Amino acid sequence: MKHTLILGSTGLIVGGLSVFVGLPLMVETILWLIFYLLWVVYGVRVKRESPVRNMMFAGTLSGLLCATMKVLFMEQFKLNNPWAYTDAAAKELMIGFMGSGIGIGLIAGTIVGALVRWRLQQTQG
Repeated sequence: MKHTLILGSTGLIVGGLSVFVGLPLMVETILWLIFYLLWVVYGVRVKRESPVRNMMFAGTLSGLLCATMKVLFMEQFKLNNPWAYTDAAAKELMIGFMGSGIGIGLIAGTIVGALVRWRLQQTQG
């Protein structure tokens, strides 16, 4: 559980940067990719028993936390990200943030978990 919370907290980092600094979509995507590569390294070093399940949960948690940051600080997000979603209603943005955050986090966590499991099998075999 500790490892899931550590990895999931990256959602707070990305969400906070996006809300309070303003990240263009491409920069946010690159930041997520960097974090996911670090997750793979972390997962291989920690050697959890079921890496796919753990990373799926961590990915979902990080996406949820990132989306929650954006939803809770919606006005600040709109202020610091004027290029994004300028004419969308707040309700549409909230639904979009939560859905995409959870969905993308789940998919990315699954991919990261599969990479960790593959790498651990390579080193054990």
